[in-house]
Amino acid sequence: MEKIKLGVVVVYLVKEDNERLLDLHLGQIGKCTRVPYTIYGSANRLLPKFRKKLEQNPRVKICECRHTHLTGIKEHSFYLEQLVNYAIEDGSSHVAVFHVDSFPIRSDWFEKVCARLSESCVLVAIMNGEIFDEKPHSSFMFFHRDFYLKYEPTFLLSEEGFSSRKYEEYCRNFKHILEGGVGYGFKIYSEGLKWYPLRRSNQGEDHSLIGSIYDDIIFHLGAAQRNTKHFNKAVLEFDRHIKRHLSALLPESIIAVLKWGLLKPKKILYSHIFSKNHKVFNFVRTQLLEDPESYINFLRTGKR
Repeated sequence: MEKIKLGVVVVYLVKEDNERLLDLHLGQIGKCTRVPYTIYGSANRLLPKFRKKLEQNPRVKICECRHTHLTGIKEHSFYLEQLVNYAIEDGSSHVAVFHVDSFPIRSDWFEKVCARLSESCVLVAIMNGEIFDEKPHSSFMFFHRDFYLKYEPTFLLSEEGFSSRKYEEYCRNFKHILEGGVGYGFKIYSEGLKWYPLRRSNQGEDHSLIGSIYDDIIFHLGAAQRNTKHFNKAVLEFDRHIKRHLSALLPESIIAVLKWGLLKPKKILYSHIFSKNHKVFNFVRTQLLEDPESYINFLRTGKR
């Protein structure tokens, strides 16, 4: 029988006002994980007080990752690549990737996702609730070491990979937002394998994406590290709303001409959407941190 050793991989980029979120993330992983595990974390740009918190946690192993001047998804993926390597080289039988604002919500989460893996189904991951995003999302990804060692997937692709005909084919079959995780989706597609998507299962919500439960197993707050709370879903729904109303009044030829003149007003309205998302994010985070059990129960059941 295989000896289980779970490697939890997290890039710890934590804003100063998210200390309680970091505590909740660490606490939930500890409370809900029944198998032996180690958290492999990067702390390259972490505030000293948060680094000390990680150093004092016996389950956390801070990995001294090579530094990069990359930013955004490229920076995040750059550190994730190193952390997965650390976890595999340290003997992890399975690897789980989380974000600082994601964590398990039930004590059998490992067993649940592990049962989904097979010889052909090599990955379990969140499929984000965004429109046109059919790739594995790095807020939660789970796989066996054998898959990683045999196929050597990466979170993003090289320029050569992104410009390949095979990737063009993948894009036609699976629409996606360009974020970490696309490389795993592409590798699985290229090798004729499968992955199991965890889909949004909320029964209660305060936003269509902020504060999400996936397959009643994983929680993801969403956008905790982003200054602009931008979601393609909200923007596309807004665009469709505007087009629907214009179409009722004007012919397509006139709408096509007007489209360019509407760019600046739309940008102003987008800013309003982002501001509204930010307010909802703060509300959801406050509810979560004040009473995590109660708020997660609301998201799971719809009952406050």
